[in-house]
Amino acid sequence: MKKSFCISMLLLLSVSWFSQLNAQDLIYLRDHSARIAAKNVEISRLETKYQLYDGNTGVVFALNNSDISMIAFEDGTVRFFENEEKLQTVYDFKKNLFTFHLFDLIVNEFTISYEHIFNSGKIGLQIPVSLGFSNANDNNNNNGFDDIDNKFYSGINLNFYPTGQGKVRYFLGPAIQVGTGNYNVNTYYGSYSSTNEETFFFRFFVNNGLVISPVKDMSLTAVGSIGIRYLGNPDENHDEIKTVGAFAFNLSYRF
Repeated sequence: MKKSFCISMLLLLSVSWFSQLNAQDLIYLRDHSARIAAKNVEISRLETKYQLYDGNTGVVFALNNSDISMIAFEDGTVRFFENEEKLQTVYDFKKNLFTFHLFDLIVNEFTISYEHIFNSGKIGLQIPVSLGFSNANDNNNNNGFDDIDNKFYSGINLNFYPTGQGKVRYFLGPAIQVGTGNYNVNTYYGSYSSTNEETFFFRFFVNNGLVISPVKDMSLTAVGSIGIRYLGNPDENHDEIKTVGAFAFNLSYRF
């Protein structure tokens, strides 16, 4: 009888100890220096707050998430922290960009655009709007790399980010522009004269760009483009279809 009672007590204590062990959260540090038995664990973006499992003082401690390897919770779930910085590079980003195209001012255009980055971080849809302010009567005042002075254009760009979002990333993708512009037609009837002609145009580009984000709210972008231009009202000096290129340097606000 006494032997049976001792065995029963031993089993009861073992079950109690095992239940207490499983009822605690275990925090494993990244440098493997300690394993902390914790309770009331609260995880925020930068730090994790907790209380000691065997402490009754109510003192709340905090650890930087960068110092934590993983947390094994009492319900059996496990959260790993070691790869979170890499995951945040891909997924923790602001999905909207309002962009001012700085270089376009040099080529007599005022251009802004809006881009939305989809949840995967690998695809962006961008809509530019541009107004030209050059003097169409000046033969040497063409916009950009084309022989047309832009009055207005808009379009759509589809940007692919192979490595997702981050501080430095490469993108490429197609772009379509539709707009109106002016060009000069020179004629000679005893003397030279010049007339201003208005036309519409269609451009198709392939963009290649590099984006640098020194801070989360701002990005700097350099873009090189090559493609073709279709002119709606050509003449002997302005081809209907022509190969064109472009370069842009942009400043973006991310929100």
